[in-house]
Amino acid sequence: MKYQEMLDKKIETMSMGELSQKIEKPLLSRQIKRVFENSVFYRDKFKKNGINKKYFTSGKISIHDLPFTEKAEIIEDQRTNAPFGNLLAVPADKIIRIHRTSGYSGRPVLIALTANDIKDTHEAGARMFWCAGVRPDDIVVHCLNYCLWIGGITDHLSLEAVGATVIPYGVGNTKKLLELMIQLSPTAISCTPSYLRRLEQVLAEEFRMKPNELGIKKGVFGGEAGIQDPVIRNSIEKKWDMRAIDANYGVSDVLSAFGSECDVRNGLHYHAQGIVLPELIDPVTGEKLEIKAGQTGEMVYTNLKREAQPLIRFRTRDTVEIVHVGKCPCGRSGFRFKVLGRSDDMLVVKGINVFPAAIQTVLLRYPEELNGEFEIVLSGKPPYESLSVKVEIRKDMKPCDARRLKCKIENDIKEELTVKTVIELVRENSIPREGDKVKRIRRI
Repeated sequence: MKYQEMLDKKIETMSMGELSQKIEKPLLSRQIKRVFENSVFYRDKFKKNGINKKYFTSGKISIHDLPFTEKAEIIEDQRTNAPFGNLLAVPADKIIRIHRTSGYSGRPVLIALTANDIKDTHEAGARMFWCAGVRPDDIVVHCLNYCLWIGGITDHLSLEAVGATVIPYGVGNTKKLLELMIQLSPTAISCTPSYLRRLEQVLAEEFRMKPNELGIKKGVFGGEAGIQDPVIRNSIEKKWDMRAIDANYGVSDVLSAFGSECDVRNGLHYHAQGIVLPELIDPVTGEKLEIKAGQTGEMVYTNLKREAQPLIRFRTRDTVEIVHVGKCPCGRSGFRFKVLGRSDDMLVVKGINVFPAAIQTVLLRYPEELNGEFEIVLSGKPPYESLSVKVEIRKDMKPCDARRLKCKIENDIKEELTVKTVIELVRENSIPREGDKVKRIRRI
């Protein structure tokens, strides 16, 4: 089913008040009752918070009466009630797809989906990619991991829902990928921003070509910080002669992807209207915050329609800034936001709030020298006067070049974030990984 057929376009142009009254409140009332009846996890959780059957006949159902859900709870539930936990709210034979996402201490979270769950996922994804400028006449080479990760096959099918032609390449064997791109002449690419550097390197070494010779005009990027940074974006657009769009924000536990820029490129549009209910809270107190321009807080999400593993008031730990509320020049009337980082990763340095993602954005400006991986090493207790940061370099450097690079990075971070850092350059792949990821903060 194509985007034009599957999507009620009016939902993205409704005011937030109209959306709440006409769509969100009725769906929420029905969903909470269904979850109470079908999910042992939530029935027990609700009862512990004084919510029983009488609550659902009171006529005063409110999202703020309900307890938050933490990711650690889901992991423990799946560990003790394998494989899907007591959260599961449908019979096992209703599940038609299983994904896996990252957890804590290396334990992944299994994500089960019904046919209706998948339909809603693709609808939000189609809205996202359409907003980012993907159209039915595009040929998109999709270079995200298909191996159980929700972003691979889900984004692929969301691109197809827009009507685009998709080349399902995935990751690995970059030379073969470039041969295919030269042969098929795709108009768009879906990947992480850092993967472009690898494409540029192989393109120069094996084909003696420049990126703009591939003819790709649209880049829809996600999975990493940095694409909204003007320095990084301008560098990509100059080398590739493409329009670079941040188009793949999501929380895989809740919904694969539902945030993207439009052509205005001033914050991510929220695209899960009628599918996921968003809230903004104070990350310390848990108190409700108004979704208004300039407000910062932690995003909390509630699945309004999900059948298999519905999440109620799921704390994402994503700290965001609301950029704008109301009508955008593109015609959409929801809110736009910018992700600042994870609230549980925020550090305070001499009174300044610092997120690891902000440091990563600065490091990504050095694609020739750095691979973007780093680790903040904390010793002692806060408050901190400065941050010690290990940064991986792509190749060995002369001592004089390393000293210049170290000073340049320290100065850039000081200028950008107004905090002092002590940078230590280390060889590539020397920082310990958990799975395939570097843990950004290590406390001694």
